[in-house]
Amino acid sequence: MKKTAALLIASLACSPAHALSIGDFLKALFSPPVKQESPSRSPNSAGSSGSVSDAKAEEKRLAELRRTRGLLKSISCTFHGSNNYGVDPNAIFEFPDPDQTVCDPLSSTPSESRTNGLSAKIYLPGPNMTIPVSTVMDYYNKGVALEQDVYFASINVPTRQFTKGFVTEGGSVLLDSNGNKLVENFALEYNSILKLSDSDKEGEYELASISDDGARVFFKEDDQWKELINNDGNHASRMGCAYRTIAMKRGTEVPIKVFYYQGSRYHVANVLMWKHHKDTKAYKRSVMDNFVCGKSGNNFFYNSSNEKPTAITKWLQSTGWQTISNANYKMPEHKPNPCTQEPFKIVGSPSVSAISSTGAKVIWSTNYPSSSQLRIANSFTGEVVYTVKDATLVTEHEVHIEGLVPGLAYDIIAISVDDKGTEVQSFIITYP
Repeated sequence: MKKTAALLIASLACSPAHALSIGDFLKALFSPPVKQESPSRSPNSAGSSGSVSDAKAEEKRLAELRRTRGLLKSISCTFHGSNNYGVDPNAIFEFPDPDQTVCDPLSSTPSESRTNGLSAKIYLPGPNMTIPVSTVMDYYNKGVALEQDVYFASINVPTRQFTKGFVTEGGSVLLDSNGNKLVENFALEYNSILKLSDSDKEGEYELASISDDGARVFFKEDDQWKELINNDGNHASRMGCAYRTIAMKRGTEVPIKVFYYQGSRYHVANVLMWKHHKDTKAYKRSVMDNFVCGKSGNNFFYNSSNEKPTAITKWLQSTGWQTISNANYKMPEHKPNPCTQEPFKIVGSPSVSAISSTGAKVIWSTNYPSSSQLRIANSFTGEVVYTVKDATLVTEHEVHIEGLVPGLAYDIIAISVDDKGTEVQSFIITYP
C-alpha cells in the first residue's frame, strides 16, 4: 500500500520574490559558498561596507533558494511491516477494553511479556445453583459468565485472605448479585498453553494443585480434553496430585484448563506446581514418597498471615517441586496478555539505508505489535511532514521512502503506537 506525504510544495513563480531564472537555480546548486572579505583588509571603508552588504544579501538569496529547492520534491512511502508475533493478519483483533479487563486480582503480579500468562473468565452463581456448592463444575455448567476478561502471569496464589475483589483497569469494582464487592462465591476458568522455558529440562512432568477451595486441571491430548488433577470440593488449602505425568520436550505445547472456585470468605489459595522426572520409571519411584498428597490446612503449606512457605512446602521444593512460572505459560493465539511488566519500547536502533538515489528504507523493531509512521524533517529548512500512519500492528517495521532530494539531509524519527494507545519514538536518525 502506497501513501504519499507532500512536503509543502512551493512554486518558484508563485510571487515576484521567487521569480528566479534557470541560471540562478543552477548557480545555487553548483556554486561554492560566497567568500566574504574582512572589513579590516578592504582598501577603503566605503567599499568594505558595500561588499559586506552585498555578500549578506547574496547569502540570504541563496539560502532562500536552497530552502525553496528543498520544498520542490514530494516524498512517498511504502510500508513493509512484517508480523512475527504469531497473529493471523486476516483475523479480526479486538483490543482489550480497560473497563472489561482485570489484571491478576489474586496476586497482582504482571506478566513478563504479552505472549506469556493465562486468560480467564469469571463465573457467578446461576439462578439454578444452590450455595454453597460442592464442585467447581456447578459454576461451569450452571453459573453465569461475566463479560470481563481476567489475565494472570501464573497460577501462584499462596494461602491468604482475599478482600481486594476484582478491579478493572478502568477502575471499577466487580460486584456480586447482591451489589457487594465480589470476594466470595465465584469461579475462574483459566486457559493457557504449557511449554518448557529455555532453562527447563526435557522429560516427564508431574503436576499438583494446592487450592482453597476446589480446583480441577484438564489438559488436551490427541485433540481431546482429559482430566489430570481433581482437587475439587470445599476445603482449606489442600494438595491434589496428578495420576500421571505429561511428556514435555523442547517445542511441546500442551493446552490446559484450570477450573477454580472460591466458596465463602475469606481464605483463598491456588498454586499450580510441577516436578521434573527423567522418565516414567523415575516418576513411579518418587510418587510413593509424596506423603502430602491430600493433606490440607490453612497454614499447612503457607503461613496465611504472610504467605511464606512452611517447612512442608520447603521440603517439597527441595525434592524438585516448583511453582510453574510465567515463562511456562503461553497465551492463546489472538489473545495477548495486556497485563505486562515490560514497558512498550523500540528495540535496538532503527536503521536507514539507500534503495536508490532518491529513496531509502527505514527499519525498526518494537517489543509489542504496533503501528508504523515516520516523522521526516528537512534538516536545512526545518520543514516537517508526517507520513500517514499504517495501523497494521507488527513488531518488525519497514518503511520505504521515495522522492528524497540528493544532497539534502533529512532527520527521521520512527513512531509506533501499541493497542493501548501508548506511543514510542526513536531517536533522530539523520540521512544520509
